[in-house]
Amino acid sequence: MQMMNKNGFSRCAEFYIGRLRKEGRHSTAHVYKNAIFSFSKFCGTSNVSFRQITRERLRRYGQYLYECGLKPNTISTYMRMLRSIYNRGVEAGSAPYVPRLFHDVYTGVDVRQKKALPIGELRRLLYEDPKSERLRRTQAIAALMFQFCGMSFADLAHLEKSALDQNVLRYNRIKTKTPMSVEILDTAKEMINRLRSN
Repeated sequence: MQMMNKNGFSRCAEFYIGRLRKEGRHSTAHVYKNAIFSFSKFCGTSNVSFRQITRERLRRYGQYLYECGLKPNTISTYMRMLRSIYNRGVEAGSAPYVPRLFHDVYTGVDVRQKKALPIGELRRLLYEDPKSERLRRTQAIAALMFQFCGMSFADLAHLEKSALDQNVLRYNRIKTKTPMSVEILDTAKEMINRLRSN
């Protein structure tokens, strides 16, 4: 990997974000961009050097993110993005190897953080009349994704008719190419037919 200058953490990040975009990994690139933007803002410069990344600065940055109201998983994501860019700099010989540089900051995943909607909100989202035909179609798609065990929209959009065989839906995830099999209800089949006819 080529770097633009010896002390360019920001440039290394820009280079990597550009590569992600070329590979079509736009969501990942977006998260990296947000993390780098946030850290640059904290550092007070858009051109952060590798030397500016110290254990103390990272610890203070984590505290800053916490005080800004970010959740632990978001803070962890930002820290892991920074660590990834830093490690790329080390591999390229642009950054010094510093043992346990990210040791004092949270880089785990808090599984206790609730991701589920309360049942009342879910019921309203899936069953309350949205009062427009376009929103009814969107609601039907959301209900279908829910019935397909939380299928992503990208996977749903790329489904082929041949994926459904009797009551089993077989497909490969778009993002990971992982093969999936989901047993579906008759109501889901009815919804698919309704969406196909619109």
